[in-house]
Amino acid sequence: MKTLAILQARMGSSRLPGKILSGIEGKPMLLRIWERVQQIQGLDQSLVATSAEPADDAVEEFCRSHGVPFFRGSMDDVLDRFYQAACEHRADNVLRLTADCPLLDPEVTSRVLEEFQNHSCDYASNTLHPSYPDGLDSEVFTFQALETAWKEAKKKSDREHVTSFIYHHPERFRLHSVKGENDLSALRWTVDEARDLDLVRKIYQHLDGRAFGFRDVLDLLAKNPHLGTLNQDIKRNEGYAKSLREDRMPDLKEGAGQKLYQKAKNRIPGGTQLLSKRPEMFLPDQWPAYFQKAKGAEAWDLDGNRYLDFSLSGIGSCLLGFADEEVNAAVKNAVDLGSMATLNCPEEVELADLLCEIHPWAGMVRFARSGGEVMSMAVRTARASTGRDMIAFCGYHGWHDWYLSANLGEDKSLDGHLLPGLQPKGVPRGLRSTALPFRYNCLADLEKIVAEHGASLAAIVTEPIRSDPPSPDFMAGIQRIAQETGAVLIVDEITMGFRLNEGGAHLQLGLEPDLAVFAKGMSNGFPMAALIGKSSIMQAAQETFMSSTYWTERIGPTAALATIRKIMRDHVPSQLCQTGREIREGWKEAARASGLEIKTGGVDALPNFAVQCENPMSARTFFTQEMLKRGYLAVPAVYVTKAHTREMVAEYLSAVKEVFVLLADAVKTKCIDARLDGPVAHSGFTRLT
Repeated sequence: MKTLAILQARMGSSRLPGKILSGIEGKPMLLRIWERVQQIQGLDQSLVATSAEPADDAVEEFCRSHGVPFFRGSMDDVLDRFYQAACEHRADNVLRLTADCPLLDPEVTSRVLEEFQNHSCDYASNTLHPSYPDGLDSEVFTFQALETAWKEAKKKSDREHVTSFIYHHPERFRLHSVKGENDLSALRWTVDEARDLDLVRKIYQHLDGRAFGFRDVLDLLAKNPHLGTLNQDIKRNEGYAKSLREDRMPDLKEGAGQKLYQKAKNRIPGGTQLLSKRPEMFLPDQWPAYFQKAKGAEAWDLDGNRYLDFSLSGIGSCLLGFADEEVNAAVKNAVDLGSMATLNCPEEVELADLLCEIHPWAGMVRFARSGGEVMSMAVRTARASTGRDMIAFCGYHGWHDWYLSANLGEDKSLDGHLLPGLQPKGVPRGLRSTALPFRYNCLADLEKIVAEHGASLAAIVTEPIRSDPPSPDFMAGIQRIAQETGAVLIVDEITMGFRLNEGGAHLQLGLEPDLAVFAKGMSNGFPMAALIGKSSIMQAAQETFMSSTYWTERIGPTAALATIRKIMRDHVPSQLCQTGREIREGWKEAARASGLEIKTGGVDALPNFAVQCENPMSARTFFTQEMLKRGYLAVPAVYVTKAHTREMVAEYLSAVKEVFVLLADAVKTKCIDARLDGPVAHSGFTRLT
């Protein structure tokens, strides 16, 4: 396997023309970096690649006079330049370096090459998630990946940046990020401007031209901190982050998401289809709003900006991460076979069997495609089975009439269950007092409802776990009351199902309901929902009309089967819980270090925190604002997914530490609102105009 290093070089530079031949302690910069390239371990050959433009004749002359192999190709289509050079020299792997990095550390680049080989990947670099100083950038990729990019890349930015097509398609290429021990990415050792060149010259001068690595430079800067001030205000502008900023969708400008959202508010009542996705719930006027693609734990907005999602992960629907390859493959096959026909798909029977095997107390299953509608199916089934009307409920259970009717008599009934400010407009007033809420972990509330309405109680509906586990007597008490009153016990597993264990969370609590409802994470982002239950109760579904054409399509059951099997095979819930514990402990450590007072809560797979201060919503908004600037979609809660790797968690917590320091200072000086770049996020239901 032949590994070829290609050193990208050209004379043209808008900020510092001819920089690559500028002198550094008696030698041209290009010669300085060429000498360093020769020290890289694992290379078979190296050359300089420049353009065929007359301005770069000077580069050819330099190469000839110093015996340096070179290749000349397209000026603007740098991807083609690299591809043609790799073809000419029959390379199997290509190491890409740039000639404006005279402090390149051969040891660091050798490590990138070594990890590339050890991980058998298509692309490896230390710039995917920068941790080394700007100027030590190295990326290596297979010839096959380069050839695919050369054939398929159409965007100007992909042709200019050589590798951007590869790392913009993580679903097609195996990527590997090489990280340093500490985050030093704020240090700038590349040469783009005159001040950069001044710094590099002083470094070479102090280190006397001897062989040195990045640790020697760090020691020098520690002893001479004034050197680091020469270019400290110049922002990093190369590599992955830059190419993402420049990789725009056609006809979209910076801030395209917010612009489109402003248009949407005039076309779509409320602006979005889901209240939980309204930008005002996160960061008014600043939230990216729309995505163009998502993979694993990453999402790209309409401006091409890449974010790590440490927030709601598709509102809790993607336990495996966005666009899981196994699930997607199963769905694509279902699409090819036909997602809809006059006949029924056999996958629904297979899925029903699987759900009943996981939950031995259940004997029958009905399917829908969303949480709200399947929850309504459960309530309808309970009413049909008992012949009663009254529902006692605890928690959030959707948007349908049966649930919102709780606010007909007292408009704050749902404040502790859903969001403050919900109006039951459009809900028939005849439903008043047919749904009564009781507080989680407060059995006395339910007992009071039973005392007044026990004979009319059709169902008791509860989430098995809300933000924290139930008290020892709460679930046992609910089970006892349901049995005594003859009410159907319905467990809403839409949020917690398959998140804490391989099935419903009620199994973990030793609870045996009559009906259980699943959606969200059971199908990893594809529409699917299930009502499972005891046969004696479920048979009542035949005595009332519940039917929908799209409850019979094939994609939902197929996605659910692939998702659940992977969850069980890979023991995903235990992974989610472990990751969640690490995140929670990271929050606590960051809070202690910064002096910020927080309170953590939530189950392991869905941890949360709250800042203890006078204006918590302002603090929440500030946290989201500052994390967004660092490349994270973040709120004070994380729906953990299998795609959240330990490396990602470490990076996220490093950013949290920075933001907590800023937030602690803002709380201490009572100036959080003054440091917000826009309005405070909404805490409840607010009508948009």
